[in-house]
Amino acid sequence: MSRHFQALAGIGLALGGTLAVPSIASAQYNRVPDPNATRVLVAVFKAGEKGLGVQAADAVRSRMNSEFPFKQVYVLPKTDINATLEASGFSITDALESHDQRALATLLRADEYVTGTATKTATGVKVDANLVLARDNALVQPIGSYEVKSVGDAAGAISKELKEARKQLDAEKKCINSARDQKYDAAIAAAKEGIVLYPRATLARICMANVMITQKAPVADQLAIAKEIVAIDPRSRPGLAILASSYRALGQQDSAVVALTRLLATDPKNPRLQKDVVEELASVANPRLAKPVIDTAVMLNPGDPDLLRLRWRILLATKDYKEAFTQGDELVKLDTSFADTTYFSLSAAAMAADSQFQKAAEMAAMGIAKFPGNAALTFTQIVALQKAGQNQQSLEALDKAIAAKVPVENASYLRVSLLKDLNRSAEILPAARAMIAAGDTTTALRQMVVGIANEQRVAASKSNNPDDFATAVGTLKFADSVTTGAAKAQAQFLLGATYVAFGQLKLSQAQTQKQCAPAKEAKDMFADAQIMLPKGGATAVDAMRQLMGAVMQLDPAADQMIKAFCK
Repeated sequence: MSRHFQALAGIGLALGGTLAVPSIASAQYNRVPDPNATRVLVAVFKAGEKGLGVQAADAVRSRMNSEFPFKQVYVLPKTDINATLEASGFSITDALESHDQRALATLLRADEYVTGTATKTATGVKVDANLVLARDNALVQPIGSYEVKSVGDAAGAISKELKEARKQLDAEKKCINSARDQKYDAAIAAAKEGIVLYPRATLARICMANVMITQKAPVADQLAIAKEIVAIDPRSRPGLAILASSYRALGQQDSAVVALTRLLATDPKNPRLQKDVVEELASVANPRLAKPVIDTAVMLNPGDPDLLRLRWRILLATKDYKEAFTQGDELVKLDTSFADTTYFSLSAAAMAADSQFQKAAEMAAMGIAKFPGNAALTFTQIVALQKAGQNQQSLEALDKAIAAKVPVENASYLRVSLLKDLNRSAEILPAARAMIAAGDTTTALRQMVVGIANEQRVAASKSNNPDDFATAVGTLKFADSVTTGAAKAQAQFLLGATYVAFGQLKLSQAQTQKQCAPAKEAKDMFADAQIMLPKGGATAVDAMRQLMGAVMQLDPAADQMIKAFCK
């Protein structure tokens, strides 16, 4: 219910629970309505021409009042409607939004209301009309579209079709009540009865579809009834929702995208619907199919910010980045509140995906300036700066975030990788050790430790320096102690391989210097290699076998040198 109608309803309750609406009715409305009569409101039709919407509503109201049995259908007087609108601060000549139409109907205790559009044509007018159930403005029965000479002619056709359309209503109520009592077979039978009485029935079909969903009927059957609803009413929110859900369940993602986009176009200002549809669109396989649908909706509703927002999201999803950035800029100019965390995060991520890393970092920085401490924006800025080659600025931004206790994703790994990119080798391993000791549990950081250790191993093999080998062994032992799974197996294999190479160096040293100590060290390393290589052997089976073969040949040589030099 709108703000204005809520206020007026509150006044009514304060006066004793019943709102007293002034009524200066004409003679035809002086009759007291039958308490069992259905109360029907005819709202001002939407129209581009001033006064045309009022004329259309007046004509329909007048025709219904003269043609519908008074004891069965009570058409709410225009005077009552206008008095309520004026008391609520609404114009009596402008069409209401759909939620306000429902609020007005509820306030006037209407069971149903008739609404529509009216436009001038070269030969007269075109009038479209719908019957809506006041209990839920998504429950719509299209009455028809009529191109005629005058609103009076249209009113006659609308009144005639309304009589036919309303034949389904008793059956629809039976369907609803039976479903509420969990009498599902009776509910389906009632819905079918309503369809027989009015073959173009959407209301009876919607009830049937909801019962089928509750009963978990085959998805193909749900899809079939949804198609019938949408064929009659292409803007049916329940029909499109069931259609999209059925397509998704059947794996027909492209069709689901089209249905979802059409669904949001029916009520683009509904925040819950917008959230649900956007999330669904983001998860389907091919959002590109949504683009022509949303383009058409934007064309038909120029300047509608809600549709423009959805178009922006779809452009991002389809990777039409340049168009998306332009659309985003226009939206911010149109409504500064659009520049929220979502706008900055998605825009920066899209710029990064488009390899515009410097712009991505700048966009993220703008977002952080407006929303300090936002973890997602901070992460995006740091990574974008890193990919833009600005590693020092990236590290400074990260250290600033860590100091401010901003929970940046993978902060430890990012910091170590930045130190590595900056060639600050002496700081890398101590930083990793400190982070792990402080409780960091990220797998990526541990995998980086293994990678650093392997680089040290390769460097030692090239330098053939005992100190370099000792450094590599120490790092690999640390990696073995802090890793699990595949990373641990890799660390163990590399450690075994390092022992073999380091042992060979020691063995050569023992032979050259005729010394006992290096021969014993080599012996110990070959023993350790025989333990570690099989543990990590699954990492590189062939290499493990070759290294084990080498150890089998080197170990006896170590024994011989120990015998020769250790006396």
